[in-house]
Amino acid sequence: MADRRLLGVVLLLGCAVRFATVARPNDQRSLAPWREADYVAIARSFDREGLDLFHPRVDWREDTPGYAEMELPLLPWSGALLYRIFGPHVQILRLLSALASAASLLVFARLAYRVVPAPGALLASAAFAANPLLVTFAGAMQPDELMVLFTVLSMDALWRWLEGGRGVALLAASGFAAAAVLAKAIAAYLGFVFGYLVLRKRGARALTDPQIWLAAALALLPGVAWYAWAYHFYAWTGLSLGVSNETHAISWVLLRHPRRAVMGNLTVEARDVFVWAGIPLAACAFLLDWRRIEPAVAWLAGIAVAYLLALDTSGDFWSFYYHSISVPPACLLAGFGLAGLYERAARADLQRASLLRAAGAGLGVLLIATSSYRALRLARDRDTLPNDFYRCARELAPAVPSDGRIVVRGGSETDEHGHPVAWNESMAFAWMDRKGFNYPSEKLSIETLDAIAARGGRFWLSEPTELDDPALRAQAEQRYRLLARCDGYALYDLAPR
Repeated sequence: MADRRLLGVVLLLGCAVRFATVARPNDQRSLAPWREADYVAIARSFDREGLDLFHPRVDWREDTPGYAEMELPLLPWSGALLYRIFGPHVQILRLLSALASAASLLVFARLAYRVVPAPGALLASAAFAANPLLVTFAGAMQPDELMVLFTVLSMDALWRWLEGGRGVALLAASGFAAAAVLAKAIAAYLGFVFGYLVLRKRGARALTDPQIWLAAALALLPGVAWYAWAYHFYAWTGLSLGVSNETHAISWVLLRHPRRAVMGNLTVEARDVFVWAGIPLAACAFLLDWRRIEPAVAWLAGIAVAYLLALDTSGDFWSFYYHSISVPPACLLAGFGLAGLYERAARADLQRASLLRAAGAGLGVLLIATSSYRALRLARDRDTLPNDFYRCARELAPAVPSDGRIVVRGGSETDEHGHPVAWNESMAFAWMDRKGFNYPSEKLSIETLDAIAARGGRFWLSEPTELDDPALRAQAEQRYRLLARCDGYALYDLAPR
C-alpha cells in the first residue's frame, strides 16, 4: 500500500513538471530554438496552406513551394488541426508534446512494475519521472517526446512477447516501433534490439517463421516508405530538416580525431541520462539473473550502436536531447540495480545486509536529487538565455509586408571535419511570421545578397556581428536602403535604390 501511494506521488509530480512549461511563448529562450521554430512554422503552414500530412512546408523555402524532407510531421499536423478549433496558439504544440511525455511516464511505470522487482520498480519510475532531459523537453515543440512514448510502448509489447505472450504482442511491438521511426529516424536503433532479442528467443527458427517476417515488415516498411517519399522533397527543393543535408554517420576522418565526439556522448550519458548516481546502480543490475535484465541491456546496447554509427551527430554539443532515447533502459537498469542490492541483502548477514540496503537507498536518493537539480539547472540555463534576437525580430517585422521575403543568416555549411551540415536556421522566420531565404554564415557578401534578391529575397535582416567589416558595411549602406534598426540588428531593402 505504501509503495502504491509513493508511486502515485511520483506519477503526479512527474506529470505536473511535464506540463509546467506548456504556457511558454516561442522565443529565443530555448535549448533547441531552431527545432521549435521549424515546428511552429510547419504547423502554421498546415493551418494556412492545407492539412495535407504528406506535404510539410517550411518558411525558409526560398523560391520553392517549401516542401521539406523531415520525419512524419505528426505533432505540427495535429497542432494545425487544433489551431482550426482553438486558434493558432503555439501552446497547443507544447501541450501535445507534454501529453506525450506524461503518457510515456505512465507506460514506463507500468513496464517497470511488471519487470523490475521491488523496490527497484519505484526507483526506476521516479528516475524516469525526474530525468532532466525528459523534464526539460517535455513541453518543447519537437518530436523527441513522441518518439520516446512509441519506443517505450514498443519495448513494453516486445517484453511481453519475450515473457511468453502471443504473436499479437510481437506485432504490436513492431507497429509501435514503426511509429517511433516515423516520429524520428534515430528510433531505427530498435531494429538492433528486436533482431537480437528475437534471435535469442527463437534462434535460427526465427528466420523461417512467417510471423517474424511479418513483424519485421510492419516495423520496417512504413519508415522506409515515408523517408523515401520525404527524400524526393529534398531532391526537388533542396530543403531538409537535417535528414539528408547533415552528415550523421561515422567516418574515417572522424575516427582519426574521435575524442570530442566520444567524450560528447559519454558526458551526456553520464550527466543527463544516468545522472551520475545511476551508473553504479546500473552496474549492480548484474547482481540479478542475466535473463531478467537482458532485454534492458540489449535495449541500451542497441542505442549505443546507433550513437556509434551516427557519431558525427550524436557527439555534438547541440544534439544532447537526442540522448533522451537512452533514458528508459538506463532507468530500468538503475531499478534493477537497487533490486539486485536488496536481493543480495536478503541472503547476507545482518551487518552486510544493512550496508547493502543503505548503499542502494543512498544511491537511489542521490539519483533523484541529482536529476531534480540537473533539471532545474537546464531550466535556468534556458530561461537566462538572451532574448534580444526575438525582441528585435518582432519589433522589425511590421516593416516587412506580409508577403515580403526576408533574408537571414544561417549557420556554417560544414563542421570541423569539413562535412556538410544542416545550416538553415528558422527562428527569424517563425518570430516575424515571414517566408524567405537563408544563406550560410561564411557566404555573406554583396554578391550573395544580390543573387538572393534576384530570386525574390527582398528584406535582409543583418545580425550585429555581420557588418563588423567596415568595407562590407560601407558597401551595404551604399547599395541597400536601411529601413530600421534594433540594438545592432538592421533591416535593409535589397531592391535597387
